[in-house]
Amino acid sequence: MKSASAEIDMVEKTLHELVRRPRLIRTTYWSTHVECLLARPGLRVQDRQRLAALLNLISAVAPTGELSQDLQVDALAAT
Repeated sequence: MKSASAEIDMVEKTLHELVRRPRLIRTTYWSTHVECLLARPGLRVQDRQRLAALLNLISAVAPTGELSQDLQVDALAAT
C-alpha cells in the first residue's frame, strides 16, 4: 500500500496548493479523483481518513472559487 500512500501524498500536496488559489481548482475533477482513490480495496484507515479530509477540503471551496477563512482553517485542521 506504499504506492497508494505516495499517491495520496501527491494529491494532498496538490490540493493544499490549489486551495490557496481557488480559481485554479477544478472541483469536479479532484472530487472524482479522490473518490476513485477511496474506492481502492485494502486502503489503510489512516489513508481513508486523509482522503475524506481532502474531500471535505474540496467541498469547502465555494462555487465562486472563493474559500472563506473559517472553512479554510477548519478544512486544513482536519488533515
